[in-house]
Amino acid sequence: MRANSNIQQRFGFSIRTKLALVTILLLAIPWTAYVYVRDMKTFLLAGQENALTLTVRAIATVLHDRPELFLSDEEEVLTAEPGDIYAHPLPSYINLDGGLEDWGEQILSSTTFAMNLEGELAENLLVRHTVGYRGAYVFAFFDVEDDFYVSRNLEWLRLDTSDQLRITLQSPAVGENRYLFTAEEPGRMSVYLMDLAWEYPLSGDPNYDMAANIQSSNNGYRIELRIPRYLLSSDARIKMEIVDVDDSLGRSVQDIVPFNPETASDSLSRVVVSSPEITRILRSLDRPDSRIWVLDEGGNIRTVLGELGQLDDDIQSNTTFGYFSQLEQAYNRLIAYVFALIEEPTVDSVAAGEADDPLNQEIIEQALEGTPGTLRVTGESDSERVIVMAAHPIWLADSVIGAVVVEQSDDEVLYQQQAVLEKVIGATLLILIGVIAAILIFASRLTLRITRLRNATDGAIDRDGRIIQTAVAAEARAGDEIGDLSRSVNDMLGRLSQYTNYLEGLPDTLAHEVSNPLNVVNSSLDNLSKEHPLSADSKYMTRAQSGLQRIRSILKNLTEAANLEQAMQLDKREVFDFPKMIEDYVDGCRHTHPEREFRFSIFKQPLYINGHPDHIAQMLDKLIDNALDFAVAGTPIRLSARELQGHAILDIANQGKVLPEGMAERIFEPLVSLGRSDAKKTRLGMGLYIVKLIARFHQGDVSARNNVLGDGVTFRISFPVTTIESVKRKISEAA
Repeated sequence: MRANSNIQQRFGFSIRTKLALVTILLLAIPWTAYVYVRDMKTFLLAGQENALTLTVRAIATVLHDRPELFLSDEEEVLTAEPGDIYAHPLPSYINLDGGLEDWGEQILSSTTFAMNLEGELAENLLVRHTVGYRGAYVFAFFDVEDDFYVSRNLEWLRLDTSDQLRITLQSPAVGENRYLFTAEEPGRMSVYLMDLAWEYPLSGDPNYDMAANIQSSNNGYRIELRIPRYLLSSDARIKMEIVDVDDSLGRSVQDIVPFNPETASDSLSRVVVSSPEITRILRSLDRPDSRIWVLDEGGNIRTVLGELGQLDDDIQSNTTFGYFSQLEQAYNRLIAYVFALIEEPTVDSVAAGEADDPLNQEIIEQALEGTPGTLRVTGESDSERVIVMAAHPIWLADSVIGAVVVEQSDDEVLYQQQAVLEKVIGATLLILIGVIAAILIFASRLTLRITRLRNATDGAIDRDGRIIQTAVAAEARAGDEIGDLSRSVNDMLGRLSQYTNYLEGLPDTLAHEVSNPLNVVNSSLDNLSKEHPLSADSKYMTRAQSGLQRIRSILKNLTEAANLEQAMQLDKREVFDFPKMIEDYVDGCRHTHPEREFRFSIFKQPLYINGHPDHIAQMLDKLIDNALDFAVAGTPIRLSARELQGHAILDIANQGKVLPEGMAERIFEPLVSLGRSDAKKTRLGMGLYIVKLIARFHQGDVSARNNVLGDGVTFRISFPVTTIESVKRKISEAA
């Protein structure tokens, strides 16, 4: 039974939900970290600017007062253009054998290409590429990672049916020519001048102006290319592409990876040859992921060294989770999403549209005028990428003979920012998961303890409100507030039990104490009638004797309910046919109350129950008396027996007064009566209470409700049905 069950429960969250909501406050920790990481980029870029300023000053100091480096020689001096390909001096001539030894440190500056013509990541194809020069030749190196190499098949007339290198050369003198490099086996590659569709050669004879060699490698193949420098004059443009064919049967083109610089469009690019002397000096000052420009006083490029690094488009987490690939992917997506929120355009940077030139002319002009400067430029291919530039003049005495410009992207800043972000998110996730788990465990434990105490408290009181346990063991020994609550409940149950025992013993005590005065009064009235015979017929004598009789009746009713439970515990139960017993009882009622009509309907027979027939008959006496008192004269008392969901059901209905609202449950409580003013018997309100006691003793139930037509009341009694097998077992045991 739930205490205060009549109180309307207010909507509210459970303890676990409330504690979970409290943990939301912990989100202030990652938010603070997010703000810190977002602002950290500004400070890191400022530090990067300061470092580049020191670097460019050091380089300019090395080149001060060295006019011979800026004198015209056989090298061309060029003005920078978008998409220029920079060829750096090589330590020696390159033997076209596929080896790396001839390239020296130049091989370390290789650029990786993996995007196809559509701007998507090529499938199973990655190329590392670099360009250098020595003497009258420009050399190019291609290290191709390919899962399946397809060589040329001489039976195919078309030349676009194998892995190949394509070069497009354009110059005002000869126009645009397309050269295809292919090979049937490792070694020297054949070079053909091709048509517009790259399918058939314009002539059957190979071209010998350029030379290339292909050799297999562990992951694919390598190509070394040699081009005469006269083909790459300042007005010539070039485009190089690796073509991948994976289908050895159909021989269709799978992917094409071009090698234009990131700032170039699909148009062709120019090859710029650096000054070897300046390049040699700058190699010792080169920094990773940076590019150094040296220009003369006319703004012409004397040398360019280094390449700007490029982070992958998709930020990838360095954190690994072993075999939890889905968790790792979710973590990476979270990192990328948060990183995208943090990556905001830098306020001080030049917009992409304003940085069409590879070098910002403003900072160059400023340096050539003798004033150092720094600038942040938004990358052309990536609007979120910032390139930090620092420029410094090169002095000859008091005059400027050139300028040094150092460029560096914010990739390192992004990497550091990402590393911090990963640590913050990882630590925050671990803290949040740990705290939430701890709070949920604590809340579950707390809820379990409270639920256990509630159930124990409910079990201490039966459905009729009687104390059946004077103490609950749940949480009684706990040292916290729940333990205090449990001990308070035990103390309350103990006091209530004492008071209940007092009330249960009160009828017997009252009957014992009142019986002696009643006997004295009764004997006095008898003696008075004998001494004064005329007083025996007095109306006052009659009223006094009637009052005594009523007092005896009241005492009988009080003690009957109190002693009934003890009597039922001593009686032995038996299995009997419930409808048959009711039928016999109704026949007796017809003889006892001939003025009343009793209608009894049986919907199923037999229906066996396990109980005590005498007590059930006592219960029926109370119900029939109640029906007779409240039934309208001349109306029948209807009884019906049936089986419903494993229970034997008896309905007793009468026509007359209906139950007031809210009294359907209360009428079975002790000392509650709806007695009529014209009833022949004095009602103390114990009859229906005795009915409930007998029904509960037989594991049954009793209820009352108004008739559907509103013309009376129906009482329903239900007892669990005993199965036929149980009846047979009882009979065999008796035999």
